[in-house]
Amino acid sequence: MKNKFKSHLLDSGYWMAVILFIAFGCGNPKEAANFQIKGKLSNSKGEFVSLINVNSREIKTIDSVKVDENGEFVFIKKVPEKGFYSIQISPSNFATVIADSSEHITFEGDAKHLSDGYKVSGSKDSETLVKFNELTKNNFKQMEKIRYAQDSIRRVFEAYMNTTTDSVKVDSLSKMLEPTFDVLSGNYQKVLEETGVYIRKFIDENTSSFATLAAVQMLNPEKEIAYYVKVADALSAAYPAVENLKSFKKYVDSKKKLAIGSPAPEISLNDKDGNPILLSSMKGKVVLVDFWASWCKPCRAENPFVVGLYNKYKSKGFDIYSVSLDFKKEAWLEAIAKDKLTWKNHVSDLKQWQSPVVGLYGFEGIPFTVLLDRNGNIAGKNFRGPQLEDKVKELIGNN
Repeated sequence: MKNKFKSHLLDSGYWMAVILFIAFGCGNPKEAANFQIKGKLSNSKGEFVSLINVNSREIKTIDSVKVDENGEFVFIKKVPEKGFYSIQISPSNFATVIADSSEHITFEGDAKHLSDGYKVSGSKDSETLVKFNELTKNNFKQMEKIRYAQDSIRRVFEAYMNTTTDSVKVDSLSKMLEPTFDVLSGNYQKVLEETGVYIRKFIDENTSSFATLAAVQMLNPEKEIAYYVKVADALSAAYPAVENLKSFKKYVDSKKKLAIGSPAPEISLNDKDGNPILLSSMKGKVVLVDFWASWCKPCRAENPFVVGLYNKYKSKGFDIYSVSLDFKKEAWLEAIAKDKLTWKNHVSDLKQWQSPVVGLYGFEGIPFTVLLDRNGNIAGKNFRGPQLEDKVKELIGNN
C-alpha cells in the first residue's frame, strides 16, 4: 500500500499531456474579403490575439491582431498547409482549429476561456474536432478529479509517516485508506476505458477527417498501433503533400516495426572476437534483447536483477542478447566481467548512439529492453523488475 500511494496514477501523466495538446484560442477585425479566420469574442477587453502554427516543435506565429471594441478580429495571413493552428490570447488561454489556406473560417468564443464551448464554422474538420473535444471533456474532468482525490490521500499518508516511526500505526492507517484509494483507482480505470471506447469509435466513423490525428494521439501507441496505422494511412492518402503527416507516418511506421506480436527487427553484430551473432539465431528461446552500455549507470544498476533472472530461468529456455552502446572495447568487456554477465550473446559495433540499432529499434535512452517469445516475435518492451519476471514466466510456460 505504501508503494501504491507513492505511485503515479495509471497513465495520468500521459493523458494530461495529451489534453493540453487538444485545446486552443481568439482575435480582431477590419472586414476583409480574403480573410483566413474571422472571430468574435465575448468578454473581450481589446486583447491581442495570435494565430499560431503548432504543427511542429518550432512554434511560429502566423498573424497577430487586436480585438476591436465589438469583440471582433480578422486574421488575413494564410496558414501554410493543412494542419492544427492555435487561436491564442496567452499560452494558457487558447483554442485549436484545423485549417488549410483555402478556407474562410468563423470563430466564436469567450475571451476569458477560449477553449470552453467555442464554435467554428467554415471548416468541416474543425467542426468535427470541436464536437470531439466537447464529448471527451467531461471524462477528462472526471479523471482529473479522481487524480486529485488520490493525490490528497497520498499526501495525508505521507504526512503521517513523517510524524511517527510506529509501523503498527502506519499499517493501520494504510489499511484504513486503502479501500477508498482502490475505489478511486477503479473509477479512474472505468472512465479511462469508456474514453478509449469513444475515441476508437470516433476514429472508425471519421477516419478521413484530420481531427482523427488529434484523437488517435490520446491512445497509447504501444497498445493501439492498429489505430495509428489506420489514421496514418488514411490521412497520408488524402493529403500526400502535408509535411506534418509525413512526419506522423514515419513515426507510425517506426512504431509498427516494434508492435507487440511483430517479428523483431533483425540484428547482426559482432561479439568480442569479431564473430557475427544474429538475433534470429536465438529463435526457440524466450529472449531478452537488452540495450545497455558500460557508462550507463541505470543499466549497471539493473544488471544484478537481470543476472538473477538469467540464472533462474536459463535452464527453462530463457536467454539474453546484450547489445552494447559502448565506444571502447576495453570498457565494454570490463563491465561484462565485473557485473558477471555470463551469457554468451554479447554484441556491439562500438559506435555508441551512431549504431544502426538505435534507429532500427527507435529508442532514445538506455537501458531499453525488448522481450521476444520463442518465435522471435515482440512480446513486450521495457519491462522492469517483477513485471519482467512475470512476463518471462508466462512466455516460458510449463517448460
